[in-house]
Amino acid sequence: MDITTAVYNAARDGKLKLIQKLLSNKSPEELESLAEEKTQGGTPLLIASRYGHLEVVDYLIAHCKANVELGGSVNFDGETIEGAPPLWAASAAGHLPVVKTLLKHGASVNNATLTNSTPLRAACFDGHLEIVRYLVEHRADMEVANRHGHTCLMISCYKGHKEIAKFLLDKGADVNRKSVKGNTALHDCAESGSLDIMKMLLKCNARMERDGYGMTPLLAASVTGHTNIVEYLAHQPRTSREERIDALELLGATFVDKKRDLLGAMKYWRRAMELRQPGDKASSLAKPPPGPPISAYSCAQEVNTAEELEALITDPDEMRMQALLVRERILGPSHPDTSYYIRYRGAVYADSVP
Repeated sequence: MDITTAVYNAARDGKLKLIQKLLSNKSPEELESLAEEKTQGGTPLLIASRYGHLEVVDYLIAHCKANVELGGSVNFDGETIEGAPPLWAASAAGHLPVVKTLLKHGASVNNATLTNSTPLRAACFDGHLEIVRYLVEHRADMEVANRHGHTCLMISCYKGHKEIAKFLLDKGADVNRKSVKGNTALHDCAESGSLDIMKMLLKCNARMERDGYGMTPLLAASVTGHTNIVEYLAHQPRTSREERIDALELLGATFVDKKRDLLGAMKYWRRAMELRQPGDKASSLAKPPPGPPISAYSCAQEVNTAEELEALITDPDEMRMQALLVRERILGPSHPDTSYYIRYRGAVYADSVP
């Protein structure tokens, strides 16, 4: 094993005395060179920061003049992060003392990975509130987004980190910022089921807007099956009757295909039908006229009456077909969920053929 690999492994394992032994009698130039050598894509300082070995970090910076900004490859939960600076690694892993040391030695608080993820975003992702606070206190920019346009507030909402989301909102994070695909923090709450955070966002004047696929947060909650979000948003004064109906019908489709709960699906489809046909014919809200029969759907058509709806419960295959029709009508043919469940249902039918 060469000395570069040996130093890297010792830094990973927090073996300061071994590092001191390996580097004894090295010139300042040799020490600086060794500190910048990469093993498995990362420097000794990066790997020591990743695993929170404060004494090793201090030694590498003070004795070897290790570059606190030099990024590299580091592994988190089986995923390799490229171009991660030591501060990013320490923040992602939750090592506040290392974060403080790196900043004290001049690390840039907004130095990002190759995908433009900042140390603050890394701390938000894994819920390290104290590090989030410390980084913001040291001028971390809350609005730097990664390559997908996702901000620190968005990832906090998606991961369900309520206290971090509250802290960011209190500090003035942009509640209506949009990602590259047009989603907002409200969409992330809807997809994760974080109702408490959603309520905070709405109190901060978050707007119910559509993303690039035309999805509102209400529809996003229906697609992901978060009934708590659907029920809350469906009863908001700003939600129209048509939006409530679409949400309930789409939620029913989700119960068919994702939850495999046909009785649950019927419950939501009944509620939608009651909203469409409240008893007063003048106020009935019919479904759009059906298009030409589609052979891939066995020429099935959506049900339009309570009687037709009740008849579905005796035919699970017909319920699954209804779910496809509902999803395509509400989400449109280009939405990923539409095409996915068409392919999935086709594969199931193909497998059932002798």
